[in-house]
Amino acid sequence: MGVSVLDEPTNHLDMDSIEWLEGYLKAYKGIVIIVSHDRYFLDNVVTKIVEVEDMESITYKGNYSSYVNQKEENMLEQFHQYKEQQKQIKTIQKNVKELRDWATRVDNNKFFKRAVSLQKKLDKMKSSDTESNRAYRSRGQYIRTEKPKFERKNMKLNFKETERSGNETIKAEGLSKSFEDKVILKDADLMINFGERVALIGPNGSGKTTFLKLLLGEECPDAGVVELGANVMVAYLPQKITFKNDEFTVLDCFREDVFLAEGKAREYLSKFMFYGSSVFKKVKHLSGGEKIRLSLSKLLYEDVNLLILDEPTNHLDIDSIETFEEAMEEFKGTICFISHDRYFINKIGERVIAIEDNAFKSYPGNYNYYKSVKDELTQQAIKEPVVKSGKVKKSRNIDERKNMEYEKDRARAKVTSLENEIREIDLAMADSRVHYEELNKLYCRKEELSKAMDGAMELWVSFNN
Repeated sequence: MGVSVLDEPTNHLDMDSIEWLEGYLKAYKGIVIIVSHDRYFLDNVVTKIVEVEDMESITYKGNYSSYVNQKEENMLEQFHQYKEQQKQIKTIQKNVKELRDWATRVDNNKFFKRAVSLQKKLDKMKSSDTESNRAYRSRGQYIRTEKPKFERKNMKLNFKETERSGNETIKAEGLSKSFEDKVILKDADLMINFGERVALIGPNGSGKTTFLKLLLGEECPDAGVVELGANVMVAYLPQKITFKNDEFTVLDCFREDVFLAEGKAREYLSKFMFYGSSVFKKVKHLSGGEKIRLSLSKLLYEDVNLLILDEPTNHLDIDSIETFEEAMEEFKGTICFISHDRYFINKIGERVIAIEDNAFKSYPGNYNYYKSVKDELTQQAIKEPVVKSGKVKKSRNIDERKNMEYEKDRARAKVTSLENEIREIDLAMADSRVHYEELNKLYCRKEELSKAMDGAMELWVSFNN
């Protein structure tokens, strides 16, 4: 039985590729170990969650949503046990004090001994409540239940009260853009109004980031107009974050465009989890998540009523993503974001705009709504009758019957060849050593071959009818 280890496998895949990977992993017969912050992916694929926290690992059966519910129940139970134990401790402490008072008043050594015995039990209370302490409990000893940490260190994001923009926040009319022979957008129209939360989706290479660059003036359209509305104050978080000077420290980078005393700047940066000496860490040494936090600290310090975000959750852990989501829900302006994080789209998105056929198509809902519409269209397409291919060309120079046999043999040979190639791809995909990016390429090739197989089979069947 094979073992596959995947580290953030969905980070740079589009939605179609992620859905294929989910299907592949569900059918995979071996063991799969996944490190991921993609909650939707974890919900669809995993059957067990192992959480590493406070130098301990805890296992939960089920998918991500099941883990969230179990953890909440466990914390509430632990908090109940903690409160009950605190009552017991106060009672024991009170008994110890009373026993000592009585021993002093009546000069009875038995009371002293009893008080000392109770005090020793309190002093010996262990400072954990793990499964390994079952034997300790069974001997009648006290186990200290720690107070659960409902809130852990995380970003504290908030936005300034800012003047609102005009109602037409983002507008595109007749927008066209191509790169050499590749058409990205053609006569595309789009309107995003103030206060909307819009997710822009599409396959990799469909033009999502290109559209943002056109909107921000980093690229020029071939035709048409794309513009921001009146009084729009925009903050842009790109997918690839760079800073002017990688040799700057976090503190220097934040203060380069902001007139703020060092103490105040450090206090502000602490909201983005840059504590103590971490503000003196050089930008070039920051992780992906730290770069996003630093970039957010700079963006959110300014007056903003439009947020444009390109894959904002890619390098954040789940706690940071949830904090980010809470801040987005409180934001009073307009949000336009690119994301393949379906859980994030469901939480934040109120409208999905998909790039389809080089244009924008709007779906008034979150990702689940968009998916339901697409699935319904797929089902309708499957139910439509298949139109058989037209007549096979006949050679004027050969007898019609011989020509039919020749074409039939060719069609049969084509089917056999395609079957063999698909079988080889299936064998390659079953190899546990194949990287998931290579799996994606193999899958795409298999899809092409399967379509060719359908055509070849249809042609071969037509010769037999």
